[in-house]
Amino acid sequence: MYQLWVLGALDNLGELTETGRRMVEFPLDPSLSKMLISSEMFSCTEEVVTIVSMLSVPSVFYRPKERAVESDASRERFFVGESDHLTLLHVYNQWKSNGYRDSWSVQHFLHPKSMRKAREIRTQLIDIMKKEKIAVSSCGSDWDVIRYCHSLVN
Repeated sequence: MYQLWVLGALDNLGELTETGRRMVEFPLDPSLSKMLISSEMFSCTEEVVTIVSMLSVPSVFYRPKERAVESDASRERFFVGESDHLTLLHVYNQWKSNGYRDSWSVQHFLHPKSMRKAREIRTQLIDIMKKEKIAVSSCGSDWDVIRYCHSLVN
């Protein structure tokens, strides 16, 4: 209850707020729902829905013992300083720019099944966003906006 109040989903009387009503529409952890809804104010819903989708699947990275050094090097190429969320966004965007190919995922030590599931979740969330009249917009490469949006719910 306290977490929901902190996120603005409940008022001081424990009643559902308008934000709470919107959050309920998303089959997500409340903090992820709030981050997605908040992203509309910063015109970064395109990026945040991707991050939320990637956070909704088991780890996309894998590290076989016999190829640990190679796997670590591959993962480093995706790394975005000080932000695991932006790293996940970068991974997804690279996968997308390579045609969502399973072979590309395997080559970069990413679980193809997890990547496909993230894409499926992303599509479902965008459908809900459209139903809820949340504009799908991109902030481009202004990742500071995404960092700020994330900081609002943590």
